[in-house]
Amino acid sequence: MTSQWLQISTKQIPNPANIHDMETAWDAFIKHSIFKKNPKLESVVKDTKATSLLQCIFGCSPFLTQIILKYPQYVIDILNNNPAQFIRTVTQELSNQPEYPSVESLMQSLRQAKKQIALAIAIADITEFWDVQKVVLELSQFAEICLRIASDWLLYNAMKRGEVSLKHMGNPARDSGWIILAMGKLGAKELNYSSDIDLILLYDKDKVPYTGETGLQHFMSKLTQELVRIMQERTNDGYVFRTDIRLRPDPASTPPCMSVGAAMTYYETVGQNWERAALIKARPIAGDITAGLEFLKWISPFIWRKYLDFASITDIQSIKRQMDVHHQSELTLAGHNIKLGIGGIREIEFYTQIHQLIWGGKMPQLRSIPTVPTLLQLQQEGLISEEIFTVFSQSYWFLRKVEHRLQMIADQQTHTIPESNEDIERMAIFMGFESTQTFASYLLGICHKVHDIYIHSFKGQGALGTEGALVFTGVEPDPNTLQTLRSMGFTDPSVVAAQISGWHRGTRRATRTKRARELITEVTPQLLKAFGATTNPDQAFIKFDEFLGLLPAGVQLFSLFQNNPPLMDLIATIMGSAPALAETLSRHPNLLDAVITGQFYDSLPDKTLLFLEFSNSIFHAENEEDEIRILREFKNEKQFQVGVQLLTGRVQPDEAAEFLSNLADTILKRVLKTTEREFAKTYGNIVHDSLAIIALGKLGAKELTFGSDLDLIFIYNPVSEEVRSDGEKSFNPNVYYSRLCQRVIGSLTALTREGRLYEVDMRLRPSGNQGPIAVSFESFDQYFSSSAWTFERMALCKARVLTGERLFQKRIEANIHMHLCSNIDIRVLFEDIYAMRQKVDEQFATNNPWDIKYVRGGLMDLDFIAQFYVLAYSHIHTDLVDGSTERVLQKCMQYKILHEEQGNQLLQGFRLLTKVFFILRLCSSGSMIEETAPIGLKRLLSQLTQSTDFDTLKTNLIQYQSFTREQFDRLLDMQG
Repeated sequence: MTSQWLQISTKQIPNPANIHDMETAWDAFIKHSIFKKNPKLESVVKDTKATSLLQCIFGCSPFLTQIILKYPQYVIDILNNNPAQFIRTVTQELSNQPEYPSVESLMQSLRQAKKQIALAIAIADITEFWDVQKVVLELSQFAEICLRIASDWLLYNAMKRGEVSLKHMGNPARDSGWIILAMGKLGAKELNYSSDIDLILLYDKDKVPYTGETGLQHFMSKLTQELVRIMQERTNDGYVFRTDIRLRPDPASTPPCMSVGAAMTYYETVGQNWERAALIKARPIAGDITAGLEFLKWISPFIWRKYLDFASITDIQSIKRQMDVHHQSELTLAGHNIKLGIGGIREIEFYTQIHQLIWGGKMPQLRSIPTVPTLLQLQQEGLISEEIFTVFSQSYWFLRKVEHRLQMIADQQTHTIPESNEDIERMAIFMGFESTQTFASYLLGICHKVHDIYIHSFKGQGALGTEGALVFTGVEPDPNTLQTLRSMGFTDPSVVAAQISGWHRGTRRATRTKRARELITEVTPQLLKAFGATTNPDQAFIKFDEFLGLLPAGVQLFSLFQNNPPLMDLIATIMGSAPALAETLSRHPNLLDAVITGQFYDSLPDKTLLFLEFSNSIFHAENEEDEIRILREFKNEKQFQVGVQLLTGRVQPDEAAEFLSNLADTILKRVLKTTEREFAKTYGNIVHDSLAIIALGKLGAKELTFGSDLDLIFIYNPVSEEVRSDGEKSFNPNVYYSRLCQRVIGSLTALTREGRLYEVDMRLRPSGNQGPIAVSFESFDQYFSSSAWTFERMALCKARVLTGERLFQKRIEANIHMHLCSNIDIRVLFEDIYAMRQKVDEQFATNNPWDIKYVRGGLMDLDFIAQFYVLAYSHIHTDLVDGSTERVLQKCMQYKILHEEQGNQLLQGFRLLTKVFFILRLCSSGSMIEETAPIGLKRLLSQLTQSTDFDTLKTNLIQYQSFTREQFDRLLDMQG
């Protein structure tokens, strides 16, 4: 005969949901050998209430069925006594074991006890012998017992190995310094049926009686890892509890067991509000309880702010608003997550914790741990209405009951209603509802009530997550958040979620202050939306994360985002399409300040306006060093401005090239002027002399790109080589100008916090690297009259005189023109150019069509073709001497040197290649590997070259390169 406890129960036990499963299991149960050995036990299967209970289990829970069929004595003992008495017996036997001989023996005992306890609690739950509050308490108490037994055993055995010297043999954990804090539902004594247990493990280095040799940190980590293994490793007997220790500070970079000091430092510096909320439920349950209570007392000021911290309230509200979802489809039962979904357990818990964090500092009575008692206290203090308390408390326990039934089916840590109609019906029956429709109506009605209260809390602020839930707290990625990120276009949302969670833990310097983390919470949804709108959201996000990693602080940037939302779209565009520009921005985040000024998107200033802007910016410079610093800042800002305008299609590459060239001209002239003035303070001047700078290459042709070197030649015009400077230290012109120009180069190339102005290449000066830094006009003239190589004459084709006394400039220009217009043997010229192209190939040969400069038929070949025509024909057509390759080709068509069809093809190719090269210099290193290039870069190339699509651009590019290569190879033949 079964115990009276079951007979007097008025609870209607649910029917079996699967009759076939029930009948199969029932048949196996009554045929078990245990009944043959003890015929008196047959009374169990003849008891109506017991039969109903067993058939319910057999038809609803495969997991419980498996336990009963394997261990029928368990259910017989439960029925003949009662669940409470059975559990007391099991736990007493577990606790009274004098000493487990091995870890395997301990693990087996704990796992066998877990099966017994799981069955007893399930029966008490199904029969409603206990309410849900009692069920979660019993589950929590059993977990505590297991942790205490396991931790005591580990400490005792560590003592036997000589690693610790225990102070209390009968109570190993006392004064051990090993702190085991229960978090989450275990901390609140609200464990669910198949719950993980969340722990934080710490040690007080001043209390641990360590006597080992491997080091205290290593010992404590190993001890912790062994505890986790004992609890969660699956053996033939199953497991005890899945154990999660990731709620500790910064789990990705900290040991499993942290020192108390390290934990305190973390919470005091980068502790987050969600961690404050998590610590509300912290409770020492094993190990050194006294040390655990002391630790919680120490961090109490972190959890409970004495005064209302309105910045923290804003941050908490921001987290809550990120969770709000106003554009959800209609709530349906199938697949609904009763923990994390709309109107679920988390919303009730989060609502409760928000109020605790806000008011708990001033009202200690609100520092209770369990959820429903806290809600009651909030209602009694007048902070929530009686209606909210009633709805939330009743809903909370019903949802927990549903949660338990879901987990009893297969012992899975699930909170999701099944998808199939058959499984939903099974769940409805297990819950005791007459139909699926009744179950759905009741459950969804509760969820709607909870969510309505939840979303109307903290009125006056809209949701931050316009696309759906965006929650980055805790250690597990939120499923709704991952779905939101996926819908935004991210292909690997788990990576994005993990990185943003890292921001909140201060893994980036930019987010290590409390204010920075509060601001990033606010702007994250809009920022993600901006990244999602790019062609490659994942790539854009990764680049932005790298950008954050280089920032020393983040408050200014995040404030800028908050006050200027369009700025986030620009950032997303830069990160998704222009990594080189992103790198510039990373080094100089203050450049974003310029974006919000009214003039940033205005037309680029011409040379005159640029000089006026520069003059205004440098007006208050106090000394040479200050001037150079302002120059660098001015250059960075203007280069960033033209880069953004190019990226957004406001200017074309040729306009940008001219602007960058004008910018370099302006800076060079100012650097020379400033350096001459400062140099003269010590070395004086050489009266009537003049110094000029000749620009070659892209600067000379006014085709400067992002990151281009400056190819320069310094020429001075001495009255006499015997005249000396009139300063304290006196030099002849050769030494004077060499040192002056070396200092100019130093000012241009010096690397400072603002970066360097330019890289300078002096290899094209007479005699190259072997020649003097500055040459006299006579030396320059003599060199090109008698010693210059063909490639040096070719470089001179793009020469442009930038500075110097006006008459001296004209004299240099005339001299260059003379050298370029001298008659030359065309065959020798071609052979020299062809040999030089082959030498370039030896070092830079490539078949990559996107290596625009060096690929055969690329920009180098086009420049060589134009320079061939300048050197071959300028003695006839003197105006061919023109730094611009484009204008040289146009003039060659005009003078019939080039057939019109050939010339137009070369011109079109030059324009396309120049555009592509310019964009690539902005967005990458000047070339790209097509297979690994970001989609955003390909799209940008297509847009800015007005191509139909990327494939069309590639086809045109290759065709032009093929034609150019053919024309280059046939240069000599065409002259006939």
